[in-house]
Amino acid sequence: MSSPLTIRPGCECIIRSLGQDKKVARRLAQMGVLPDTRIKVIRLAPFGGTIEVSIDQGQYFALRADEVNALDCEMVVMPLSDKTVKINQYYRVRSLFGGKTFQQKMEQQGIIPGIVIQPLELNTSPILIELIEKKKNLTLGLGQADKIIIEVIDDPQK
Repeated sequence: MSSPLTIRPGCECIIRSLGQDKKVARRLAQMGVLPDTRIKVIRLAPFGGTIEVSIDQGQYFALRADEVNALDCEMVVMPLSDKTVKINQYYRVRSLFGGKTFQQKMEQQGIIPGIVIQPLELNTSPILIELIEKKKNLTLGLGQADKIIIEVIDDPQK
């Protein structure tokens, strides 16, 4: 999952290659982690040493952080604050990470799981997004954007 990407619970990527380290690649392949596999981050160890993941075949296991970082992945589910998020691309809110107060505040602003958004300004604070169904622009702080997990979609009508 290369270093500029944000790794947090709920993130998903599609593996493009197992990386350059042949020992790590062999170990991952033996566990069923192969190119074109979708991998989902379930939870992180408290000090970041290991990462619990699941793969699309339904297996759950822990990987060391260096093994995850060795993977060449395309992020498909990530925080709104991630560097791979693009302006004028459509995204669906997958989930919200945060306490009850954060979730209530987002709901009041119209950000709920399933809603389609389109970033208009990124890499600045505040971040500007459009809520497609409500035809409404909204500004978010970087801390808020960090807790909103989104997935790439092609057609906002689906």
